[in-house]
Amino acid sequence: MLENIFVFRGNSACGKSSTAKELKKSLGNSTLLISQDEVRKRMLDEKDKPNNKSISLIETMINWADQNVDFVILEGILKRDVYANMLFRLKNQYQKKMKTFYFDIFFEETYRGNLLKKKPFSRGLMQDWWLDNDRLGYEDHVFTINDDLPARMKYILKIK
Repeated sequence: MLENIFVFRGNSACGKSSTAKELKKSLGNSTLLISQDEVRKRMLDEKDKPNNKSISLIETMINWADQNVDFVILEGILKRDVYANMLFRLKNQYQKKMKTFYFDIFFEETYRGNLLKKKPFSRGLMQDWWLDNDRLGYEDHVFTINDDLPARMKYILKIK
C-alpha cells in the first residue's frame, strides 16, 4: 500500500517542517507525517543521542505505515551520527520508495527563519546545534537557498 516515504533532513529552521506540512496537504488523507521533534521531545522526552528510544519508534511507525497509508513524510534534523543506521535500514528495506532530501541552507538564513517562530531559539543555541554538511550520501536532492517552497514542492511532486 505504501507508495513513497519522503525524508526531509537539515538544520533547524531551514524549511523542513513547512515543506512537510505543504506536502501532506498535497498528498491528502492517507499520509502519515512524522516529526522527529514530536516523537523524541514531546512523546518520549528523550535526549538526541545514539540509541535513544525515538529511533526505534520512528522505524516502527514507518513499518506500520507500510500496510496502512499511501505516503509517509519524516522530517527532522535527524543527525547522521544518531539516525544514519535507522535511515540506512529503511533505505535498504524500501529502496526506490524512499526519497531523501537534505536542506543545505547557510546558518544566517536559518537563524533569520528561526526569528519568525513563536518561540525562537537564541543564536548561541542554534550555533551549538549547527551541523555543517550532515549529508548521508544517497540524497535524491539537496535543496539550497535558491529553492523556495513552491520550487521544492514542484520538484518533490515531480519525482514522486
